[in-house]
Amino acid sequence: MLITMPKSLRKNYSQQFTHQILQADINLGHQMQERIAKLEQALKFESMLHRISKKVLVSLDENYILQTAINELALELETACCATLLLNPKPQIFTSHSLAMPIMPVCEAEIISPSSNSEIDQQLRQGKYVQFCPNTSSNQGRYTLFASPIVNNNEIFGTLWVIWDISKILEDSDIYVVQQVANQCAIAIHQSRLYQAAQKQVEELKRLNEVKDDFLNTVTHDLRAPLSNMRLAADMLEHQLTEERRVCGHISQQNSACSKTLSHLKILQAECERGITLINDLLDLQRLETEKEPLNTDAINLEDWLHYIIQPFEKRIEQRQLALKLDFAPNLPTLLSNSAHLQRIFSELLHNACKYTPPHETISLTVLAELEQVQICVSNSGVEIPSKELPRIFEKFYRVPSSDRWKQGGTGLGLALVKNVVEHLNGSIEVESRDGQTSFTVKLPISPVI
Repeated sequence: MLITMPKSLRKNYSQQFTHQILQADINLGHQMQERIAKLEQALKFESMLHRISKKVLVSLDENYILQTAINELALELETACCATLLLNPKPQIFTSHSLAMPIMPVCEAEIISPSSNSEIDQQLRQGKYVQFCPNTSSNQGRYTLFASPIVNNNEIFGTLWVIWDISKILEDSDIYVVQQVANQCAIAIHQSRLYQAAQKQVEELKRLNEVKDDFLNTVTHDLRAPLSNMRLAADMLEHQLTEERRVCGHISQQNSACSKTLSHLKILQAECERGITLINDLLDLQRLETEKEPLNTDAINLEDWLHYIIQPFEKRIEQRQLALKLDFAPNLPTLLSNSAHLQRIFSELLHNACKYTPPHETISLTVLAELEQVQICVSNSGVEIPSKELPRIFEKFYRVPSSDRWKQGGTGLGLALVKNVVEHLNGSIEVESRDGQTSFTVKLPISPVI
């Protein structure tokens, strides 16, 4: 059976349905507006956080970091005041540091000098934020205070305070923003203090290095004069004893005594020479490290000059039953460099090669020419430096453990001085040791760098 709805009733239902649709559309519009407003606010806050982070994280100045953070925060959150307190390690109290605007007197006691036993202070020291409205009289107005600890890795640096001149409950977005700004401040302060600590260490190391240099300079100067006098006295005694030995040579007893005294004098002369060499090396190192002396250059025919440098070592090489191998590239260029410095470099390298190469092994001197530099390599076979020792081979006073199998001694300054002299000549030196062979390669510019 078909029932027909009256026309008036159908019209009423239609109006109600239309009204519901319109109301739902209005509600949806409101929700969309609220959602858009929240998204815009979130974007605004994120933009602000990015801006604050960019400013505070590039600075190492704590005052700038904190002042910038609270100025930006006060502007964006439309607060009555922003302030930061830093924790003073001794006596572990928060002290006033930065202000964005003057603190209202009614809030000053709560912020500037909170009791160390107060609930607020304890909450902040535990790394938790606090929000409260101080009790004020009606004529003083209403205020809302929010504080977040400035903490990084459980280390509290201080507190960040935000004050509104109304009584309100903060939204989660406000709390989030303040906490994020406090976190950025904590990271920036941590970086700043790490940098300051590193700078203090650098300054202390610099001071100690200057003290060491002054000490070495004083000691070496004070030692060189008496050692030189001792060597001179020993030379004069040697000359006198040699003359007396010649005159009294027919008396065997006196001749024997003179011979013994002369042998002792030889030891004294050798030790004096060793001490003077050490002192001169120290002074040369000191000068190269602290002064940039002008580079006086000579035109050097490499092949002739290297033969001249090798000549004093040929007898020692023969006595030690070593082989010498020379490999010079043809048409070597004329080298513009300091011949005295070069002699110091290669005399030391050849001296070490003779000193540490076992009998029946080979010392090689190889010279190559490239477009703008020459490469001179001194190598010796039968000896190898442990790979872990190679990075320290050019350090002052460093000697490779157990490498001096014949106990010939040394100061550990030779290679350090070589490296400094090579660098003074705008060159470089490298060491390689493997497969029973050790090589020192010096690279020098054909013409000096002005």
